[in-house]
Amino acid sequence: MNPKTPLLTWLPALLLVALSGCSTTKLTDSWQAPGFQRKSMDSVLVVAMTANSTHRILFEEGFRKALLNRGIQATASHTAIGDAMPNRDAVTAYVQKHGIDFVVVSDYAGTTVTKWAVPESVRTYYTGPYYPTYSGYWSGYGNTITMTRQSYVDEKKTTMLSTSIFEVKSENLVWVGRSKSFNVDSIANDANDLANQIVREIKN
Repeated sequence: MNPKTPLLTWLPALLLVALSGCSTTKLTDSWQAPGFQRKSMDSVLVVAMTANSTHRILFEEGFRKALLNRGIQATASHTAIGDAMPNRDAVTAYVQKHGIDFVVVSDYAGTTVTKWAVPESVRTYYTGPYYPTYSGYWSGYGNTITMTRQSYVDEKKTTMLSTSIFEVKSENLVWVGRSKSFNVDSIANDANDLANQIVREIKN
C-alpha cells in the first residue's frame, strides 16, 4: 500500500459546523474485489490521511464507532501509531504486530467547482401609504419601491474523498469507493454516516 502525499487542508474547519440531521457526504460509486466479503472484516485499522491531528481524530473516531456498532473490531490509527502523519512503514508495523486483517484508508480526492450566472432581477413592491389618513387608507393611496438585484456568478464546491480497503495478508486492494460532500465543513462529522454507507455497500 502506497499512501499518497495528501493535500494538508482536505478537511478544513471541520469543528465549526454541527452535525445536521441529514448527511451532506454521500457515497457515489465503488468497486469490490471478487471473493472479498464484509463478514471477513474481523479487525480493521482506520486511517485518515490528513496532517491536521484534530481533523484526523474526528474522522477516524466517527468511522471507528460506526464499524464497532456493526460488530467489526476497529482501531483508529491516531491511538495506534500516534499523532505523526500516517505512513506505510508505521501502518505496516502496527498491523503485523497486532494481527489486523484490513486497513481502511480515507484520503482527499480532489475538489470540483460548479459556477453559474444568476441574472439581474427587478421587483416592485407596494409599501403602503406614508402617514396615512383614514380617507387615504381606504382610497388605496400608497407608495411603491423598485428594487434591483445586480447579476452575479454563484458557485458550488464539491469535495471528493477516496476510501480504500486493503487486505493486510496480501496487501491487495479489495474495495474502493468515492464519496462527495457539498459542505466540506461537515466531512468529519459525517464520518460515522459515511462508514455506515460503505459497510452497507460491501457485499457479503
